[in-house]
Amino acid sequence: MTFLVHFTAGKVPASEVIFIRALSGVIVLLPFVTRHRVEWISKSATSIWTCGLVGSISVFCFAWNLQHTSVAFANTLFNLAPIAVVCIGTIVGQKKIGANRLLDVILVISASALFWHGSQSEISPMVWVVGLLGMCAAAIAYAILKILPFSWNTFDVTWSLSVATLPVALLFKQGPWVVPGGAAIVTLIAICALSIAGGAFLNVSFRYVELSTATSLVPSAIIWGVLIDTFEHNHPAWQAIAGCALYLLAMVLMMVDKPAVPGDISAVENVEISATAEQAGE
Repeated sequence: MTFLVHFTAGKVPASEVIFIRALSGVIVLLPFVTRHRVEWISKSATSIWTCGLVGSISVFCFAWNLQHTSVAFANTLFNLAPIAVVCIGTIVGQKKIGANRLLDVILVISASALFWHGSQSEISPMVWVVGLLGMCAAAIAYAILKILPFSWNTFDVTWSLSVATLPVALLFKQGPWVVPGGAAIVTLIAICALSIAGGAFLNVSFRYVELSTATSLVPSAIIWGVLIDTFEHNHPAWQAIAGCALYLLAMVLMMVDKPAVPGDISAVENVEISATAEQAGE
């Protein structure tokens, strides 16, 4: 999905892309929202709305960067989130990171750095600012998601993110609305479908998998993004190969070192969830 958003650059503004994406999520997921509407405006819903609002800022920043830089570099900045998540997780009382998990995170960041080096594009200061802001917002949203009560299910979390994204998209909207046509319409439909599926799988992963592990699984999408970006712009391939190798090594270490936790999803299921999410682009 990241490449599809990148493809809309110059055709449909990022604010409109995420607005249409969010509106489709609100409509499609509404029948699956299990909470009574009174509970959505109660004090108990504060955490899920906070998660949705912070997550929506991350969604906008990521979409904007995808339209203003390469897929590789946009993913690289976004994938710095594991470091921030580990810090936040420690502060809010999550399990402290061990040496093996720290090595996993370092390998993931190193893989992202290699991908960035291979993109060879000029990076403006605004891209850095927006990318790092989105990374911080993503880390906070991931941390909140991890501690949400399980009474809020995956559909609730995904739907609240879609609802919260609507005003954020309108806030950053500039200029007249663009009426997409032809290939842009097909692209937007694909973005909407993939974002709903990918977001749901991502939320499941963060609810059941260790915080630092779940966040480190996110960068798997960069493999497809950079391979496509490399093909599109004819960049050297060795950085992508080296980055993929480092990332795959991190995944192997995660599966080997992951302890069995009662009530947790098995390692195989975790990998399947991550693989489905990366195919959906989230």
